[in-house]
Amino acid sequence: MSKPFLKWAGGKYKLVPFIENNFPKTAQRKRLIEPFCGSAALSLALEFDEYLFN
Repeated sequence: MSKPFLKWAGGKYKLVPFIENNFPKTAQRKRLIEPFCGSAALSLALEFDEYLFN
Protein backbone atom coordinates (compact mmCIF):
# COMPACT_ATOMS: atom_id res chain seq x y z
CA MET A 1 0.00 0.00 0.00
CA SER A 2 1.47 3.32 -1.11
CA LYS A 3 0.88 6.53 0.78
CA PRO A 4 -0.35 9.55 -1.16
CA PHE A 5 2.35 12.14 -1.78
CA LEU A 6 -0.15 14.99 -1.17
CA LYS A 7 -1.98 15.87 2.02
CA TRP A 8 -5.58 16.45 0.99
CA ALA A 9 -8.51 17.81 2.97
CA GLY A 10 -10.93 14.91 3.34
CA GLY A 11 -8.28 12.34 2.39
CA LYS A 12 -9.31 8.71 2.78
CA TYR A 13 -5.93 7.13 3.54
CA LYS A 14 -6.95 6.16 7.09
CA LEU A 15 -10.27 4.74 5.80
CA VAL A 16 -8.75 2.45 3.15
CA PRO A 17 -9.03 -0.78 5.24
CA PHE A 18 -12.69 -0.05 6.04
CA ILE A 19 -13.52 0.84 2.42
CA GLU A 20 -11.72 -2.23 1.07
CA ASN A 21 -13.65 -4.54 3.41
CA ASN A 22 -16.90 -3.14 2.04
CA PHE A 23 -16.10 -3.82 -1.61
CA PRO A 24 -17.70 -6.96 -3.07
CA LYS A 25 -15.54 -10.06 -2.64
CA THR A 26 -14.79 -11.09 -6.22
CA ALA A 27 -11.90 -12.91 -7.83
CA GLN A 28 -11.16 -9.97 -10.12
CA ARG A 29 -11.41 -6.28 -9.52
CA LYS A 30 -12.00 -4.82 -12.95
CA ARG A 31 -12.20 -1.03 -12.58
CA LEU A 32 -12.09 1.54 -9.81
CA ILE A 33 -13.96 4.73 -10.67
CA GLU A 34 -13.06 7.75 -8.53
CA PRO A 35 -15.24 10.76 -9.33
CA PHE A 36 -13.39 12.91 -6.76
CA CYS A 37 -9.81 11.71 -6.84
CA GLY A 38 -8.07 14.27 -4.58
CA SER A 39 -4.77 12.73 -3.47
CA ALA A 40 -5.69 9.34 -5.02
CA ALA A 41 -5.35 7.54 -1.67
CA LEU A 42 -7.77 4.76 -2.66
CA SER A 43 -6.25 4.13 -6.06
CA LEU A 44 -2.72 3.98 -4.62
CA ALA A 45 -3.78 1.53 -1.91
CA LEU A 46 -6.13 -0.80 -3.83
CA GLU A 47 -5.33 -3.24 -6.63
CA PHE A 48 -7.53 -3.01 -9.75
CA ASP A 49 -7.06 -3.83 -13.43
CA GLU A 50 -8.14 -0.33 -14.55
CA TYR A 51 -8.63 3.06 -12.94
CA LEU A 52 -10.84 5.95 -14.03
CA PHE A 53 -10.19 9.31 -12.36
CA ASN A 54 -11.95 12.64 -12.58
